[in-house]
Amino acid sequence: MNVMELTGTYTYRSFLEVPEPVDDFNQLRFAQAELRLTAEPDGSVNGELILSDPGAEPLIVMDMTGRAKASSRASFTLSGRGRPPIADFHYEYDGVVLRHWETGIGQRMVLAGTVLRAEPHGGAPAGKTASFLAVRRDDA
Repeated sequence: MNVMELTGTYTYRSFLEVPEPVDDFNQLRFAQAELRLTAEPDGSVNGELILSDPGAEPLIVMDMTGRAKASSRASFTLSGRGRPPIADFHYEYDGVVLRHWETGIGQRMVLAGTVLRAEPHGGAPAGKTASFLAVRRDDA
C-alpha cells in the first residue's frame, strides 16, 4: 500500500477499554470526531482531529503530525496537540490500515489502533488509553 492512500477524511471513534459487556454501547465511548489526513510520498502525515456536534462549528481541534510506513498493511504514528482553548491536550496514536478483503462488499478503508493521553489536562491524568477506529468517508 502506498502511504499517500491514507489521505482523506475519516469518521474517528475511540473506545474505552472496558472488558465487561455493557448494556449501552455509549458506555464505551471515549470520543467521536472527524479526522482529516494528508500523507506525503516521504511518509510524513499531517492533519486535524475535529470534535464538534453534528452540523455545528468545531468545538475543539487538534493538529495531527506523524509518520506512515508502506507495506502490505500500512502503519502510522500520530501526535495530536490541541489548539486554544485546548492547547494543553496532547495525545499519541499508533495504528494500522485494516485488511481490505478481496471479496468484501461495500468495505471501506479503516484505520485501527490505540491512543494514549500523553499529558494531563482538565483534571484528567496522563496515561489513559483507548482503542480507535477511523472509517474513510466518501468525500475522501
